[in-house]
Amino acid sequence: NMIKILLLLISLPIFKFWLDLIRNEAVFFPLPKKTIRKILKAGKVSKRDIIYDLGCGDGRVLIIAAKEFGARGVGIEKSWFLSKLAKWNVEKEGLKDKIKIVNGDFFKMNVSKATVIFVYLSKKLNRMLERKLKRELRKGTKILSAAHEFSSFKLKKKIKTGHFYSYIYEFE
Repeated sequence: NMIKILLLLISLPIFKFWLDLIRNEAVFFPLPKKTIRKILKAGKVSKRDIIYDLGCGDGRVLIIAAKEFGARGVGIEKSWFLSKLAKWNVEKEGLKDKIKIVNGDFFKMNVSKATVIFVYLSKKLNRMLERKLKRELRKGTKILSAAHEFSSFKLKKKIKTGHFYSYIYEFE
């Protein structure tokens, strides 16, 4: 009986992962740190930036942006568990003064203070996000997107990052 309960507990996250994939929603699949560095470098992220990571997962993008590029950041993560993990990682790295993690839906939060938006989402979520970004972003805000394009923003740079491309936009 205990084995059945254990198998059920193990299978629930796997089931959720596949369900999200089927619904074409973003799933937590962390980017390699080397890929993150390459995207942040191509986006010319600096200490003057406030980077918003929409769907921040475990917080790794913001941690690298803060430690290696000097940026401040806000991570918005819908998953309660991942937001707690991201907060823990930020605290462990001693970056609580530079990075804020929020558990919530980025569609319901204002992102207008961002100078950089970072996303690693699905094609569907990128499409849904375009209208919100057009409404809230200021001219000159950079959008860094791993793996999926935004159709209505002007592409500044396309870079090969591992087995896929990443895209750098500047909001005009």
